[in-house]
Amino acid sequence: MNSSIAFLTTLALLLPLPSSAKPFNQGSNQNPANLNSTYNIQQVFGLSLDKRALLGGKVISSAKVTLSAQVSGDVLTITGKEGDMFKRGAVLITLEQKSIQAQRDAVYAEISSANEALRNAGVQYSQSIVSPNSNSMFGGVPGMFSMFTDPMVKMSGRGDPDFDKFANRTSRYTSYQQAKNKLTQARLKLKQVEEHLKDATVVAPFDGVIVVKNVDQGDIVQSGQVLMKFANIKKLQVELNVPSRLVTSLKLNKRYRIKLDMVNIVVNAKLSQIYPIADNNKHSVKVKFDLPENVPVLVGAYAEVEIFEIDSGSLMPVIPETAIIWRSSLPSVFVINPQTHKTELRFVRLGEQISDYQKSVLSGLKIGEKIVTNPNIMMISGMDI
Repeated sequence: MNSSIAFLTTLALLLPLPSSAKPFNQGSNQNPANLNSTYNIQQVFGLSLDKRALLGGKVISSAKVTLSAQVSGDVLTITGKEGDMFKRGAVLITLEQKSIQAQRDAVYAEISSANEALRNAGVQYSQSIVSPNSNSMFGGVPGMFSMFTDPMVKMSGRGDPDFDKFANRTSRYTSYQQAKNKLTQARLKLKQVEEHLKDATVVAPFDGVIVVKNVDQGDIVQSGQVLMKFANIKKLQVELNVPSRLVTSLKLNKRYRIKLDMVNIVVNAKLSQIYPIADNNKHSVKVKFDLPENVPVLVGAYAEVEIFEIDSGSLMPVIPETAIIWRSSLPSVFVINPQTHKTELRFVRLGEQISDYQKSVLSGLKIGEKIVTNPNIMMISGMDI
């Protein structure tokens, strides 16, 4: 029996193994991370963090107007109070309009009279052309005796009938033009009165909110008096004064991190304007950043802007957050060995948040090294990349 067992054991050892039963050490060089065979490699870059400046500013409206009275009168109605929002074209303040309406009615009467005077002057001018010999002495009948009297007057040297006709026609034409000009003046006056009537109603110039209300219902206002201040709160900005030495580090249309103290959030805002002159007293330049829409912050709130001075100070490694994995509750990254081109798991010490997707590295990584930016849970050290 022992010889039979020994024979079966020897036979089993001599038989070839099936393909599905290969020893484990034969497959140890395979990539265990077949779940993701494409990896992104990025070189670690540096950023000067020791020259970072945190500057305080305030939230302002992108558009703010002062609405003043264009006409004098009583304040009849005021729609809303400070903080109320209105659409463009909404009526904010209505001033007294009766006196202006009376002026408009008077101008309508002037236009009617000017029309009648123009009509009469036109008829008189036409008469001087069609019937130049007509006169009032004979009831307007054409001078039937002019054919006899005109030559005699001309021969006597006491007058020139032709020139008299020309002078009469010119006088009638002048009267016609004057009546026409009076009608034009009356129409322009009506347009001016209608503009004043329109100015008696103050409307919202854009979508916004009442910031300051300077008058109340029943007040008597004069032309030029400030009624209220109206601001656009849909498009907000952050305004601050930047020291002159940092202005060269700013770039228009670039986004900067801004912390809004009121709601304790950090947003990325685009630099929209750099003023062309500096303040001689403060030695600073005013700049403005456009905040994203629908940010829950009010005008006047405190804001803190992060600005880095370019090409100064020591550089610190900065990596994307997607490259960070957590092993044993410690942050680590996979570094590519430049000689072997294999992955190496390296623990790092993280610094502060640089942006929404970047972090600084205090230790464990050098600038210029290549890392995997999209590792997965199956990645291990020693993999070929």
